Amino acid sequence: MADLEQQQQEQQEQQQQEEEEDGGVGSGSSTGERLREEYRRHVQTQLSHDLVDAIANLQQHHHHLQQLSEQLEQATTQVRSSATDTKDAINATLDGLLASVHDAVTAKRQQLLDEVQEVGVCVSLSVGVGMYDFAATYHLNLLQVEEEALGPLEQCGREVAGRLEEAGQRVAQGERLQHHSGVMARDTVLRFQEEAAAMTSLPEVPALCAVPSVSVDFPSDPSLEEEVRELVARAGRVSRMGPVQITNIVEQPGALLVSWEEVDEDVSDEGLEFSLEVSNTGAADHHSAVFCRRYEGPDYSFLLRDMKAGEAYLLRVASRREGSAAFGPWSLVQTASTNISHFKWSSGNGGGWSVVDAGRLAIKMSCDSEVLHSEAPLLKPGSGVLFKILRGGGGCSDEGLGLSCAPVTGPEHLLLPGTLFLSAQGCVFLDGVSRVTRLPPIQDKSLVSFAVEKVSSTKVRVYIESQEKQVTYEWGVPNAQDGLYFVASFGEPRWKISVH
Repeated sequence: MADLEQQQQEQQEQQQQEEEEDGGVGSGSSTGERLREEYRRHVQTQLSHDLVDAIANLQQHHHHLQQLSEQLEQATTQVRSSATDTKDAINATLDGLLASVHDAVTAKRQQLLDEVQEVGVCVSLSVGVGMYDFAATYHLNLLQVEEEALGPLEQCGREVAGRLEEAGQRVAQGERLQHHSGVMARDTVLRFQEEAAAMTSLPEVPALCAVPSVSVDFPSDPSLEEEVRELVARAGRVSRMGPVQITNIVEQPGALLVSWEEVDEDVSDEGLEFSLEVSNTGAADHHSAVFCRRYEGPDYSFLLRDMKAGEAYLLRVASRREGSAAFGPWSLVQTASTNISHFKWSSGNGGGWSVVDAGRLAIKMSCDSEVLHSEAPLLKPGSGVLFKILRGGGGCSDEGLGLSCAPVTGPEHLLLPGTLFLSAQGCVFLDGVSRVTRLPPIQDKSLVSFAVEKVSSTKVRVYIESQEKQVTYEWGVPNAQDGLYFVASFGEPRWKISVH
């Protein structure tokens, strides 16, 4: 469209030039025609501009509509996929619970049944058989209680049944003799009396207290069923959205500052712990991504360090009550990346320092007094730098770590205006002036951080933290937005310092 407009303008200028060459002074009529033609061209040009603007506005509007359509599609997908995932999680969890409860109940049933079989019982039976008394003692061993307890009872039952049948037969025999009393022989009656007298002994049947009466005791207040119902009723809570969500992600040099907050009004924020997990496996779908925990604690923000510039990371956060074993539902997965390269030491220093690990690690190689500084004023307001002393030694008052407004050429400049310096002995020098507060000495395995925030266009606030002790200073600088250099100066060739 811009090319068409330029061609029209060139044609108009060429036609106007030809008219001026051919017409000379011209008459009043030709002048009026020329003016009308110029007006027409002006109108056409203005219309062309208006058309270009209208098309540009429509294209921008079309682009915004496309973005809204994509956002709407993402929202629809989120609702459907989260609902599907939640249903799957509910089914999987409760199916697993049912299976576990079934297995536990089945195992408990078998255990109790085994205990029924394993109860030791001693049963004594004394049975009289004819002219002999039969005494038997049965000790019921494991897995044989029921069978061995019933065995003697069944034997006694058979004996009693035989005696009943025999006694019935004798009674019937006596009744027949009685029926024929007119023709009974005396010998027959005497023999019947002797046999009846011999049957007066009775078999011994054990009393009920002498035989097993197996029972089981289940809790009744509350009942097992009530306890299970109560436990199941407390399991699971469907939320419209995870109770904690990531609210802000700020790019830092080789890092991401991630913040989150509680969005569930029904959940108190007292006694909460948070877990921040990160995935950089390259998976676009969070279902297939492999997450690793990078933070766990009570804070509502965390600085993810050592992030590769330009690489996308998946982030998620969850919360739990202090003392709880597991974290609750995860937040929406956020995709973030930093386009700011990580902090680097300058590789253009002399031979006193060796810089490796893509500029992150500096190793002192000689005893020469040489100041190492960043390759540029990388520390901007709103960010911080962390020094890790991987290996250290002794240090003097002009050795240590700090910030400067410009590159420092020698150790003597570290105690001059334009620098904020923390000596190896823990003394702080602001623009060359020693401050009262002292921090722990810088030594092997020390962690030292400088965080900067903007106060005004010519003033910054700097937080210095060393070994969990912190001091704060306001520092006048030429231009707060220009950034600051970070510096290091040590003499012994044993120092190894990484910057993050």
